Amino acid sequence: MFLITTNATLKRNGALVMGRGIARQARDRFPGLDAALGKQILTVCGDQGVYSLLVSPRWPKARLGAFQVKRHYSQPASLELIRHSTAALCIWCADHPDAQVALNFPGIGNGRLCREVVLPIVMQLPNQVTIWEYPPAGREKRQ
Repeated sequence: MFLITTNATLKRNGALVMGRGIARQARDRFPGLDAALGKQILTVCGDQGVYSLLVSPRWPKARLGAFQVKRHYSQPASLELIRHSTAALCIWCADHPDAQVALNFPGIGNGRLCREVVLPIVMQLPNQVTIWEYPPAGREKRQ
């Protein structure tokens, strides 16, 4: 499963705000994803609520989900939400031990948190979760 870090802010049309980072890339690659996630969020917790982890209702055919790091898109990522989302993902993984999960490093980048602050939280995730990240701008490896 491929998880993207997201918020819980809904637009007037009910679609999830997905304007930056991996969320924007996913929105652009999968038309209608913002509306589908917005519908799930509205059902689970409402605008700017806490959902922690959303997995496509079409799992395992659709292997996409959302890992909440913010309530409002303009806020910095929340360590509390990352803890909740990490706990929810641990439970999901225990129920799906054969599933492989890819997750961009939560809370850094547009989340504005330091990697070192988030790392102890996500280190609790099981080995079936791969966390990836791009190097900071200007620090790309040259070959």
